[in-house]
Amino acid sequence: MLPVLNETSTDDRRRTLLKKHRARWWASLLLLLITLAGCGSLGVSVRGPETFDISCARPSAGATPQTIPAHVVHTATATLVLVPVCLSGQGPYPFILDTGAAHSLVDRRLVDRLHLVMTGQTASATGAACTAVAAQVQVPNWSVGQVPLRAQTLTSLSLGDFPGAAGIGGLLGSDVWSRFGQFQLDYRAGRLMLPGPEQATAPTAAATTAVSGSGAPANRQVPITIVHPAMGTLALVPVTLNGAGPMMFVLDTGSSTSVVDHSLAQRLGLPPVGHTQHAATVSCATTTQPVHVATWKVGAVDLPAQNLDSITLAVPNLTGLLGSDVLYRFGTITVDYASAHLVLAS
Repeated sequence: MLPVLNETSTDDRRRTLLKKHRARWWASLLLLLITLAGCGSLGVSVRGPETFDISCARPSAGATPQTIPAHVVHTATATLVLVPVCLSGQGPYPFILDTGAAHSLVDRRLVDRLHLVMTGQTASATGAACTAVAAQVQVPNWSVGQVPLRAQTLTSLSLGDFPGAAGIGGLLGSDVWSRFGQFQLDYRAGRLMLPGPEQATAPTAAATTAVSGSGAPANRQVPITIVHPAMGTLALVPVTLNGAGPMMFVLDTGSSTSVVDHSLAQRLGLPPVGHTQHAATVSCATTTQPVHVATWKVGAVDLPAQNLDSITLAVPNLTGLLGSDVLYRFGTITVDYASAHLVLAS
């Protein structure tokens, strides 16, 4: 039996577009959300575990807003955000803050080191470019910073099998972040703000009190569509490329560079830039042909011309990923799952 696909959007036009393409998106989103949907790190190498000045001994379950340190790894062409995660009182270990992962993931080496219990079950894990078989592991006691997280089953792969993952303990995905209702990420200050403890389940359309920035200009508020099948969560944002669209891109803080599907790039005539390059995703390595986008926007927010990675995405009809290379330019972003908005600071 197929799981129910729940859709939440505050934008009538977006709902109309989704209904029009419902049959096309159903199969692709179902696959994407049952498995892992993170692009991991493209072009960024983290050399060894990052040091976070927190203690894993006593997580706090306070009801007040919480601030968590975030380590922003930034180069001329790529950006990645790491947050401290404690497992069974050990750590903290650097996990990628990955809204593009429908299910959170822990590195297999860390599973072995901490003697976490394997469930004996496996699942297909689909990254940006291919699919791998992943084990499932029980995590009864864990936290992000000193904020406790609900016990759950995580996907497990060996991140050491692909370049650019040295020292990374896993991916913290939208299945976790959505349970807080929203989060605010300050790329420049290197901090993550949560409104309080996580909820038992991810919110749907109910409004929540913003951490800050609720009075942001309307043209800086981007409608997002939240999908919740099979206990996974993703956020989709409307992107227009050279006047074509809008098309639904995954909001993917875990992708260090933004990505457009290769076939879409060809249909839109996006000019290639330079030669093909190697790229690493969570489950495999692939090649990318950078292409140039002269005019594009997310929602009503204009974005500067730039090159995007053009990859043949593994999920049919997935058009692209909006990554941290774009989002960090706004300084601070608020991903509001509960009221279905992305707020970009001016």
